[in-house]
Amino acid sequence: MLNVFNEKSKLKNYNLYLFIIYIFWIISLILFYSFSEYIKAGSLENGVKLGNDSHFYLREAANIIAGKASIMDYKSKFGYIFFLLPFVYFEVPLVFIVYIQILLTGLAAWHLYRIASTYFCKLSGIICIALFLFYFPLQIRNFYILTEMLFIDLTIILTYFLVFYKRSYIPVIFLLICTLISIRPNGILYLFSILLCTFIFLIRYKKYIFLSWYLIILLISIIPIINLLNSYMADLDLIDGINTKGIVWGWSFENNRHCEYDGPCLSIEFINNNYQNTIFGIFQFIWANILNFFYVFILKIFWLIVRVRPYYSDLHNFYLLIFNLILYPGFIYGFIKRPKNNFSLNVIIFFIVLSLILVGLTFADWSGRFSLYFLPLIMIFSSYGILTFTKKVFKFTKEDN
Repeated sequence: MLNVFNEKSKLKNYNLYLFIIYIFWIISLILFYSFSEYIKAGSLENGVKLGNDSHFYLREAANIIAGKASIMDYKSKFGYIFFLLPFVYFEVPLVFIVYIQILLTGLAAWHLYRIASTYFCKLSGIICIALFLFYFPLQIRNFYILTEMLFIDLTIILTYFLVFYKRSYIPVIFLLICTLISIRPNGILYLFSILLCTFIFLIRYKKYIFLSWYLIILLISIIPIINLLNSYMADLDLIDGINTKGIVWGWSFENNRHCEYDGPCLSIEFINNNYQNTIFGIFQFIWANILNFFYVFILKIFWLIVRVRPYYSDLHNFYLLIFNLILYPGFIYGFIKRPKNNFSLNVIIFFIVLSLILVGLTFADWSGRFSLYFLPLIMIFSSYGILTFTKKVFKFTKEDN
């Protein structure tokens, strides 16, 4: 029996591996399309899945076309609405949006393969693309008329341009960052990650002249950035959400029941002295409730990462737990063995950390979908840990024989 993990193995036709993975991925999408009605909450309507937010995006795109609204009225969502405009204007069947999202996901998967191959090795890249394309809760988002898959795919593509950075890529990187921010407000976390890594880079390599100019630019930019964040927060009422929505949105762990329309989801009494929904107001609220808030903060991040939910079926939760047992130990090992002092890799790490902090500070997540935004980046590290573990298993098996 050939050992596919042997560096001298003849089975090193990685293009063949990629071809097989893509074929099985397409088959899996076709199967989901054909049998979606047998999946709880997964049934499609004319090839698409519509949620409450889907109706909002489509309605507002139609209003903009009819001149009843301006795209600038939706500063935190206009990127996705702009993406939908051609489909709504030309009355294209919504399933074509699904086709475009699937094509982008296929392209993003190839970029993910190249990224993991660069940081670790090509077999790690093969494992990474397989994790991404066969993680069912993520891939079914291709059928939703929602922001998730467009945001995730563009995040991966942006990361690719950072990993293989050239000066000629600067306009593309800038455009992708602006696009991410326009699709979802948390896209700004990618910008913050780049800014933090640039700051660390300038200090590490003692580029003090550049550091001085960099700090001046940041100081000039800080007021517009804060104003932008405050404008996002003004429409969200985050303090009320923290105070009433609980650890998992709309679920009371104390009473083991839904609570979204039946009062607060937490038994904790937060102090709220009518703090404003601004950056400063949020931190005033946190400081006034520091111990209780930290407790909720940790639990929100825990449930975000594990993704299981009390109201999911046992089979669904079992699937998620098995995947977690594969993904996260592999991530820890890959994180430890990662290339050190790599700018683009540090950007990925900061983006993951900031995404976790954002959820802990703000939104309670209903379905774990907020973790999907950075889960493919976690898979980059996990792929190497899984590869290393598999190599050891195959080596032991060979020695036993």
